[in-house]
Formats: sequence, C-alpha cells, structure tokens
Amino acid sequence: MNYFKEAERVLMSRRNLERSVTNLNRRLAHIVNSGTPRDISGMDYSQPYAKESMVNDTMKDCLEIVEIKKEIATTKEEINLIDEVIDQLSEKSKKVISLWYVSGKTKDEIREALESEGNTTIYSIRNKAIGEFAVLYFGAGALAST
Repeated sequence: MNYFKEAERVLMSRRNLERSVTNLNRRLAHIVNSGTPRDISGMDYSQPYAKESMVNDTMKDCLEIVEIKKEIATTKEEINLIDEVIDQLSEKSKKVISLWYVSGKTKDEIREALESEGNTTIYSIRNKAIGEFAVLYFGAGALAST
C-alpha cells in the first residue's frame, strides 16, 4: 500500500464526509416529515387493522431511518478520527493540512497564511505534513512511504 497516497485520499475525503452528514440529515428530515401513510384518505377506521401497503410503507421508512442514522454515526466517527489525527500533527503540519484539506483554501491563501519561507515550496510543506499524517493514521508501515 502506498501510505502517502492513501493518507492524501483520506484527507481529501474529509470535506466530502462533512457534506455527506449534511445531506444524510436532509434525507432523514425528509423521510420523517413525509412519514405519514401514502393513502390516508382511504383508511377505514372501522377495521382493527391497517392495509398491508400502509404497513409496508411505514416499515420501509423505519428501516431507511435506521440505516441513515447508522450512516450518519459512522461518517461522524470517521470525521472525528481524521480530526483527532490532524490535532496530533506539529503546528505547521496541522495548519497546512487544515487549510488545504479541511478549509479548501487556495494555494495562494495557504502560502500567505503560512508565510512560506524562501526555498521551501508550499508543496514540500504539504508533502511533509501528509507524511506526518500517514504515520500517525496508519502506523509504522507508513514510515517506508514517507
């Protein structure tokens, strides 16, 4: 495994994971808000049971709610894991990773924020930070690729 590339892939997915939580919450709200039986006008209140189609719709919605909630929790856990590793980085690495991957700043904005010194390019600073992240995220196996 190329730990460096894998670390960069994990970092690049960070913002999409946040947007995913927002979209999953939106889907969840939609299901909950539209969760009434589809054909309530045809409900016969004199019967002690509901139509099979209404039960099926409700069960489908309940199962979808459970799945969405599980996916939200899993996604939030992954975001927290990435953030915990970022928090362990050196200050310079933390800053470049946060600006580059979490905030999505442009290269010029990052260069300005880092007050990049002379010969050190923004890419070499980023590469060093990704290497540091890879070791903290994947462990000793990442040492060979950093």
